[in-house]
Amino acid sequence: MRDTKIMSYHNHFNYKRGELFCESTCISEVAQKVGTPFYLYSYNSLIGNYRKFAHTFSKLSPLICYSLKANGNLTLSRILAQEGAGADILSEGELHKALQAGFPPQKIVFAGPGKKEKEIECALKENIFMLNVESASELELIEKTAQRLNHTARVSLRLNPDVDVKTHRYITTGKKENKFGLVFDEAEKLYEKIKKSSLLKPVGIHMHIGSQITSSEPYLRALEKAGELFDLLKEKGLDLQYIDMGGGFGISYKKGKPPLDIEELAEKIYPLIKKREAKLIIEPGRFLVGPAGLLITQVLYKKRRREKTFIIVDAGMNDLIRPSLYDAYHQIKKLKEPDEAESDETVDVVGPVCESGDFFALGRSLPKISEGEYLALMDAGAYSFSMSFSYNARPRPAEVLVKEDHWWIIRKRETYQDLIKGEVIPDELFSSSKDSSAKNFSTISPSKREVAIFPSQKEPIFDLIPFTKMQGSGNDFIVVDNRGKIIKDRENFSKRVCSRKKGIGADGLLLLEESDKANFKMRIFNPDGTEAEMCGNAARCIARFVYLKGIAGEKCSFETLSGPISSYMNETQVKIRMKDPSRLHLNLKLILEDGSYEGHYLDTGVSHFILFVPEVEKAPLEKLGPKIRYHPYFQPQGTNVNFVEVERNGLKVRTYERGVEGETLSCGTGVVAAAIIADIVRGLGSPLKVKTKGGGLKVYFQRRDKTNFAQVFLEGEAKVVYEGRYERKGK
Repeated sequence: MRDTKIMSYHNHFNYKRGELFCESTCISEVAQKVGTPFYLYSYNSLIGNYRKFAHTFSKLSPLICYSLKANGNLTLSRILAQEGAGADILSEGELHKALQAGFPPQKIVFAGPGKKEKEIECALKENIFMLNVESASELELIEKTAQRLNHTARVSLRLNPDVDVKTHRYITTGKKENKFGLVFDEAEKLYEKIKKSSLLKPVGIHMHIGSQITSSEPYLRALEKAGELFDLLKEKGLDLQYIDMGGGFGISYKKGKPPLDIEELAEKIYPLIKKREAKLIIEPGRFLVGPAGLLITQVLYKKRRREKTFIIVDAGMNDLIRPSLYDAYHQIKKLKEPDEAESDETVDVVGPVCESGDFFALGRSLPKISEGEYLALMDAGAYSFSMSFSYNARPRPAEVLVKEDHWWIIRKRETYQDLIKGEVIPDELFSSSKDSSAKNFSTISPSKREVAIFPSQKEPIFDLIPFTKMQGSGNDFIVVDNRGKIIKDRENFSKRVCSRKKGIGADGLLLLEESDKANFKMRIFNPDGTEAEMCGNAARCIARFVYLKGIAGEKCSFETLSGPISSYMNETQVKIRMKDPSRLHLNLKLILEDGSYEGHYLDTGVSHFILFVPEVEKAPLEKLGPKIRYHPYFQPQGTNVNFVEVERNGLKVRTYERGVEGETLSCGTGVVAAAIIADIVRGLGSPLKVKTKGGGLKVYFQRRDKTNFAQVFLEGEAKVVYEGRYERKGK
């Protein structure tokens, strides 16, 4: 009988109602929305592992420094930083990430046998807690750098205790044949040098003997040796305070093979540390994040031979290299709970990469697997994404965090544009007149997605820009991922592509661009080339776009010129939170040549004039719309004009849109403005249904007082019409 609970060790990953859940979230539902492969992490597993670890060693009040090399994701790191953890780092890049994640410098320790001068300088400037030194030359460089910076460097020497931990030879680090650390005699001499230096402050002794260790015995032998050196140095007058025992605490990858018993380890090392009145530093990584993560992949093909059955999945060794590199074992679970009555089959689970070493399991007995199914590779939280790469030009996967019944994309899936980011094709390399065909490439920018080249031409004729045509309640848009800056002349590009006669045709161009404040930035350009501050239908469309492309999840936030916007979606509807309305002017009377018109003005991201009419279909939109749009009161930018009819169950709205210079089937910000004004002057309340020519919308809001509103939301459809590539002429 198969377990419906995947071992107590994975108590945040369980089968419920025939599906594998992470906490209270069905993983297959995430897979369908995010796409595979992707890494998935349990918030409560990560928190629980850390708290268990901290509690177990609490009698020693240790400084727990999370080993960033195990998984440096900023969100996971920040969770641990807020729990009180420090960071164990091995490069300037990891130092940068540690600081970004919120680890205090006074809780950061820097190890590694090959620190560059620039890395040492950066660590000293950031005033991190200590540098763990691995050679005499490194110590000399640290001292020179400290002198140049007029700084005192806190250091510990890394002792190589020559202890065999009986783990894979690639992950043992504490034997004399390993490159790491110093032997006893070397360390003793260097500590004498440290004692005499005014630029070096000795902090303690450091060691790290290996990884995936599941027995306490190697730690005890190594600590005995470190303790002997600690005692000797104290007798010689060195003021040492810390013993850093490193990390390497093993987890249970395989059923029946238990993890390191940290309770036993804590009990046995307590007297070794306590009798020396030393303070303990511990550097767990895998133990905290390993069991908290899964790699989710989909079966592409099932391939049978006489002697073999291959399960070919869409994840590869570039996503998870541990089985290829270490012959590592990961349990593999189906997201659909296996039928207990069904027999297992022996299979090789392999990836799509062009290497025979691209496998996750060989000759493994697993429940029968079908094409199209989702699989979970367990215990993939450590040394998995952090060791991923882009071999075969395969973009690295997304990362998702689950907390109870909520989930977030915490790292976007790489794009093909990311794969060539930073690559440069030198013009002069292909400028020789001897090779006319080489000239074809001389003007290719690495930021362009696709370029069409014809041998008879001297330069590219056109490049092909991928776009998605979308519509929200009849308001249609051309959406382009412009994070690679493939479109620079946005105004003229918008004029060309939005033209109904000569271009693709749309009410506007939406450009997805980078943001350092939110998931992304949305820029909106009208068919006349002007840039709009905001559009409710556009915001829903771009939120759906980034979700479908795996750039963001069901919930995201993005920048607009009118301010930040947040979005939420289900299968068909997208709900966006609008900016709070502003610049309200009620009963505004406009004088035109054919008479006066009284309406109401409101800014809901862009400006809108609301005119109530008895029958919206008979409203003189074509005649009156442009006159109000260009009225001197609204200059220099002008305004959108909304004709509103109040019905029993809501509103009917028609909009003359600025920039489009005509009627649009729907205008999201106009619908919101109409609903707010209708509540003020007619008391209609929230939520309010609004009909437009393009379809129905719903507006939600909270009224603070007579004229102030908050928590304003717009809900409606956002759909893909088609995808294509636009042929841009010229360079």
